[in-house]
Amino acid sequence: MTQTLPTPELIDKFITFVKGRGWDLDSYQIADSLWWYVLTQEEEGKPQTPTEPREEKEETPTAKNPSQESKNETQEPAAPEVPLIRETEAQKQPEKIGADTLPISIPDAKFWRETRKLGRAVRPLIQKIDSATQRQINLNSTVQKSAEYSIGKKDGSLALIPVYQAKKVRSLEVVLLIEEWASMVFWKEMAGEIRDWLEQIGAFRDVKLYRIGWDEDRQNLAIRTYSNDTCSIHPKDLIHPRGERLILFYSDCTSPDWYQGRYNQALQDWGKHQIVTLLSPFPEAMWERTALSRGWFVSLVNQTPRKPSQNWRFTSIPLLLQIEKEEENQHILRETIQKTYFPLPTISLTPSSLKAWALVLSGDSNATCAGVLLEKSPQNREIPATISPEMSGKSWKQALELFASTASPLAWELLKKLAAAPVNLPIIRLIQSKLLSASNPLNIAEVILSGFLKVYLGGEPVKWDKGGKFKFHTPPNSLDFEFDDEVRELLLTELGNSRALEVIFVLSEYIAQKLNLSTTTFFGLILTNPQVLLGKEAANLVRAFAKVSAKVFQKLGEAKYQEISQKLQSMVDSPPPPPVEEKWLRKYKTVTIAKVKELTRGEEILFQLLKHRLKDFSVEDGELYQRLRLTPEQLKILASEEITAETMPVQFREVLDNTEEEIITQKFNLTLFKSETVFVDETGQITAKEPVRAFYFEENPPSLKMLYIPSGEFWMGTEAEEIARLVKKYNRDWFKRESPRHLVKIAPFYLSQTPITQAQWLYIAQRKDLKVERDLKPEPSRFKGSTNPVERVSWLDAVEFCQRLSKMTKKQYRLPSEAEWEYACRAGTTTPFHFGATLTSNLANYNGTQRFAREPAGEYREQTTPVGQFPPNGFGLYDMHGNVWEWCQDDFRENYQGAPRNGSPWREKSKKQQNQANKVLRGGSWHFNPTFCRSAYRNDYYRRDNNISNVGFRVVCGAGRTL
Repeated sequence: MTQTLPTPELIDKFITFVKGRGWDLDSYQIADSLWWYVLTQEEEGKPQTPTEPREEKEETPTAKNPSQESKNETQEPAAPEVPLIRETEAQKQPEKIGADTLPISIPDAKFWRETRKLGRAVRPLIQKIDSATQRQINLNSTVQKSAEYSIGKKDGSLALIPVYQAKKVRSLEVVLLIEEWASMVFWKEMAGEIRDWLEQIGAFRDVKLYRIGWDEDRQNLAIRTYSNDTCSIHPKDLIHPRGERLILFYSDCTSPDWYQGRYNQALQDWGKHQIVTLLSPFPEAMWERTALSRGWFVSLVNQTPRKPSQNWRFTSIPLLLQIEKEEENQHILRETIQKTYFPLPTISLTPSSLKAWALVLSGDSNATCAGVLLEKSPQNREIPATISPEMSGKSWKQALELFASTASPLAWELLKKLAAAPVNLPIIRLIQSKLLSASNPLNIAEVILSGFLKVYLGGEPVKWDKGGKFKFHTPPNSLDFEFDDEVRELLLTELGNSRALEVIFVLSEYIAQKLNLSTTTFFGLILTNPQVLLGKEAANLVRAFAKVSAKVFQKLGEAKYQEISQKLQSMVDSPPPPPVEEKWLRKYKTVTIAKVKELTRGEEILFQLLKHRLKDFSVEDGELYQRLRLTPEQLKILASEEITAETMPVQFREVLDNTEEEIITQKFNLTLFKSETVFVDETGQITAKEPVRAFYFEENPPSLKMLYIPSGEFWMGTEAEEIARLVKKYNRDWFKRESPRHLVKIAPFYLSQTPITQAQWLYIAQRKDLKVERDLKPEPSRFKGSTNPVERVSWLDAVEFCQRLSKMTKKQYRLPSEAEWEYACRAGTTTPFHFGATLTSNLANYNGTQRFAREPAGEYREQTTPVGQFPPNGFGLYDMHGNVWEWCQDDFRENYQGAPRNGSPWREKSKKQQNQANKVLRGGSWHFNPTFCRSAYRNDYYRRDNNISNVGFRVVCGAGRTL
């Protein structure tokens, strides 16, 4: 530390002070005293400004003034009648909302407006204890000890004997854990505000923020720093050696990990040594809808400051728990419960909840706080399909009446106002800040979990509380919400015309500022020339605004409002402006194939090559011509009469690749996949490598990539000579199943790039609301791993999966036909494997100790492996050889006599025969030798059996989506 030396002025003041006290000190004693002053400054460091609770300081410039705060705390008056369009100062000088310009971003629109009240609530936590590592000089003891040593000294000098003591520090540090789960996307931004608030109130000496979740691959807890995925810590590292740490677990408790009790052990371990508290974004009345309902809600007490939370006592035993345990003796019953359950203090972000908890934590024996008793050894419980209240048996009107009577008044008011708006999180914040400033995040939680709002991502409905289509890192502002038409109608009636118009006006200002327009100009355009607005960046928001506003004006009844409603509705019904591609088609529709035929020979060949690549896609010749951009130098090369398709210079392959990519990605919304496939000879040595280019769209479940498989034809089965060789070598007639070899034509389709993984299976299996015919086990597989293929699934299970996926996505999913599977596996090859003449354990997961040709023996892994870790085939598909057998649609036949030639599944004629038939399996597995992993090998099994740990499947989506 920098020493603060005494100045001459300070020395003069010190001498005057000594003389005034009548002390008779010589020069040496004065020097010793000044030296001691320097020493204490060195030990103490620079004087520290004491940290006090924020509410005890003066208001900062950004804080609300008292009059504004009192205004917010009072009930809102009824909204006055407002004109349809009005000029305000905002049109002259646009008002900024949040820290920057619109649209509102979640971090800028602060959740909390009651930070002072919350600060007062946790005042009991502002305590100091002796530090175990930091020391400071005890002034009184130093003076006394120095005086004792100085008395009797013959020379009369003053001795200085410093006496140290433990430095006083804040009693606790805080670790804020935010659960990394999809539904927390709504509340994660508030974690930063909570951390800032914890740092500012001055009650804690340090605040750290981490993410916590369950690692499916390692089957353990994963705790990472909030901003760095690579920096992780072990759960036991959060245990403070002296119990001076508070762990706040911030979660809505709706994830499967809470229902399955995966956090319970860590919560117990932490609670034995220090205080652990669950921080819920929901009000206490909504906890029953979460995984906390699997425990018992209790009131907790504590008489010792900072006592580990697992030692807090519950005041009374819940009646139902007493009945369950069938024990009348309260003492014995309490001991039994303590052996089975552990207490977890639980709080919400309200002043009353925080104050009760802070008093209990500080050892106030007269205080109680909320908590829940959780099982020490939890059982794996069924996960509900939704945490929204059950609506079955109730009309929408009854459900709304129930919500109005049980929810907070602010939540009910917010729900009504949202009925007059297209709903997303920025608009919710806008309505809060402009029209309902007293509302808070708990009111948002009540509204979102009310069951009246459906959640959408990219225009498709999702189940947000089950992870849905989005993940923890999904931007919250990308989510949209929608009311049922009947619900919106009822809420608008409850809201009233004047307040509905007020909402419309606030939204008009909001959208107008986004478009850099005045409110008057915006409303004028939306009524007279809406196409101008639909061509702008906020077109979707404008259309949604018009749709809702039309309903509001229709309810007003008057003729002028009915006219406005009709104009708004006509805007909603009008088609959007044509995309760029369609404009191109109109512009170049005169460029027909006849015109293209006038090109040079090389240009024509290049054009035909491109057209062949896009044969499955609906693209006009004129657009192909326009997209095929060539330089003058390239045109000169193509003018040569000697150029053929076979001798086309290599540089034009890049031209074809780029043009194909541009058309398919831009016009048909597919994504390009690039990789490399390999080919081997009979010894297993790689003889060639070729680039792979494929196009796909990504679907939910997570990482389900559906690859485009182009149309074509191929020879299905195996040549008679090869079958004879295999029959002789293995002394088995079953290879005759692969005959006769026959030509099959295949239409284009989409096939999942990998077998369905366990994570993808779980995503669909746990969706009870999608059930069609049968229940699905969420985790049927023997070999666990989220990216490993699911196995132990029957043919009927696989069909149910496809039906649920179809129901969820509104697309047609199914199992591949046997012909589609072999065509996709071969990817244009005619060799035994798509890799070539043989297979090695570096290319696939099978029993590598067995050989097919002259390759060396390889590895036998004895279990499934994560999908996609070996090279793909020419179509970009992974794991077509080995890993797991894959179900096909077809009923099994002993040979191909009479098989379809168009790629359709081959089924028995009657439903009864289909139900009795075995189903086709393809591809081999980790357990089988390479002969059974060949592209042409056929296997079969009983459709109901699901106990085999080497049977999985992949799915097909019909080509009608984009082709």
